[in-house]
Amino acid sequence: MNSGIATRRITEMPVAVIDFETTGLTPGFDRVVEVAVVRIDPGKSPRLVFDTLINPCRPMAATEVHGISDADVASAPKFKDIAGELLTATQGCILAAYNVYFDIRFLNYELANAGVMHQPPHFCLMYLRTMLGLGTRCKLEDACRFHSVEFASSHFASQDALAASQLYACYLSEIQRQGVATFADLANLRTYKFNSSFGCSPFPDPTTFGLRRFDKLVSRAGVAAPVDPTRQAIAAYWDALKTVLADLEITEEELEYVAAERARGGLQEEQIRVIHARAFVSVLSQFAADRWIDDRESRKLKRLNACLAKLGWAPGM
Repeated sequence: MNSGIATRRITEMPVAVIDFETTGLTPGFDRVVEVAVVRIDPGKSPRLVFDTLINPCRPMAATEVHGISDADVASAPKFKDIAGELLTATQGCILAAYNVYFDIRFLNYELANAGVMHQPPHFCLMYLRTMLGLGTRCKLEDACRFHSVEFASSHFASQDALAASQLYACYLSEIQRQGVATFADLANLRTYKFNSSFGCSPFPDPTTFGLRRFDKLVSRAGVAAPVDPTRQAIAAYWDALKTVLADLEITEEELEYVAAERARGGLQEEQIRVIHARAFVSVLSQFAADRWIDDRESRKLKRLNACLAKLGWAPGM
């Protein structure tokens, strides 16, 4: 990696923590319905710089996870409307997300629709925890609890991005303690797919892509998340499952982690079937996007099916 940000010092690089709420797991079929950006400039505290609901131009789905309805987004902007604002908020930054493999796929899809074909440097806060030897992969809520970061399990993009940014502050201290200076040094700790993005350059000024500013945002900021035990249980199980699906290398330990979350939430069998069906269809559609499913992908699908079966239901049962 001889270009991009690989040789930049981590402590001197601004970070934009992003979080999306979506209608599901599959970019294209599913769409973004909320986006938030928390920016962390060197030496400064995290600050929420962008937050809006998005009209997905399709019927709402996954309301049981994020609580967003069709009525909530009826007057919200479309993603292409706010693309310039989003790039302004993230300009010059390396992007971070708690499950970056999920968020970056949606970001790339939505920006491509807005005419932006640019791969920004990015890293995953969920995997950064394992890179630094701080623990195994887990939900954002569990990581916050472990590192004493205040977190309200809400699936409000702004609240989740703020919590993730506080986690980054904890991890940055550990990065400095371990003497990891540059992003190239970080990549040497452990091999993950996002390491290759360190050879990319941050987003430039949005006018580079002909994008304009847009100020008609619709935010849930200041709205208290409703207390709904069923929705919280569904969201918690969804998050646990999405965590282990990040790389589709599902270990027995991870399977036990998801099983414990299911037992804790007390979800009904019908609810489990819906969640598992969505997860399997999403992975299948990703693999089939190039109209070819190779042996490696076939093995991953079989493993996923077996894991979902152990958790209570899988396609074909």
